[in-house]
Amino acid sequence: MANDDAVLVEAARAGDKAAFAELVRCHGGLLAALCRRALGDADLAEDAAQEAILRALLGLDRLRRPERFGPWLAGIGLNVCRQWLRRRPHEAWTWDAVQGGRHLREGDDLAADPAELVEEAEARARVRAAVTALPPGQRAAVALVYLAGLTQREAAAELGIAEGAVKTRLFKARATLRRRLTEPTEADGGAGGGIVHDMRQGSEMVEVRVSDVVGPRSETPHRHYAVLLREVGGDRVLPIWVGEFEATSIALHLAGAEHPRPLTYAFAASLLQAGGARLREVRIERLEGDAFYATANVDGPAGTAAVDARPSDAINLALIAAAPIRAAADLFDSCGRPGEDVAPLGEGAGAAAIAAGVVATWNR
Repeated sequence: MANDDAVLVEAARAGDKAAFAELVRCHGGLLAALCRRALGDADLAEDAAQEAILRALLGLDRLRRPERFGPWLAGIGLNVCRQWLRRRPHEAWTWDAVQGGRHLREGDDLAADPAELVEEAEARARVRAAVTALPPGQRAAVALVYLAGLTQREAAAELGIAEGAVKTRLFKARATLRRRLTEPTEADGGAGGGIVHDMRQGSEMVEVRVSDVVGPRSETPHRHYAVLLREVGGDRVLPIWVGEFEATSIALHLAGAEHPRPLTYAFAASLLQAGGARLREVRIERLEGDAFYATANVDGPAGTAAVDARPSDAINLALIAAAPIRAAADLFDSCGRPGEDVAPLGEGAGAAAIAAGVVATWNR
């Protein structure tokens, strides 16, 4: 088996896709079993195994002992599982939760972690940029072999060069891509070319109501939610990713659940009242990249102030203070969906079930 692995690894390094597929067939069972044991979730383990296989493909040139491919692949899988397990305790502080309101795109799955969706989109963008930056010859070879699925011989015929030249170009391209894709990226201080809808300068606003909170289909390592804002007098819905704490607070309010003590947003509303102020309205004004931005307009003794806010916080406060919520009409045009397309996914995914679960925990 070790000798067979060594032969297959060398063939895979030379671009033989069938050889790499055979390696995965031989050792994929052990990899999957290790991931299931480490994560305790069959679906998550399958995703971890797929990531490990991808990492193995990208790192095949770094394997010093080809006859040890099986243990090497298993080690990659365990590293992936350890990384995913380390992320679990910090999910409440993901960038998505801190943003407090992100764009739910067409095709986004509520059973997937939104932070991972963002990471995947960023990774795809980085790969495209890295491939585009390759020298023309290397870029053409990568496009034909790895993207179009041609063999090295077919790519050589297409490019009018020797098969060995294609192999050399692919080797250099892999080294360049590995270096560029593993380098840390600088934080994007600007708009980053993302979609920007700024509605603050007199744009038409649409009154909305919170129709529901959509939760995960079942217990998963990634707990996340979307709040659904339905336009008053219409059927379109604006879905926004929010964190678990904010979603739970909204669900408790929608379900009319009694709280044993005032929760955070009730406390904030009481502070406004004690200070002689009131929340006039909440406005969901713009989308920058994937993040929604909101403003809370507050009337106080010194006049009216517009306070920058996360949508998830502003919506919670508006519900408790019985203040109107409005969203820019252009956001519905660009991000809205028909109401039937965003119905809660799966039994017990809506606000009532979320609130019932929290109340049951309190009672215990």
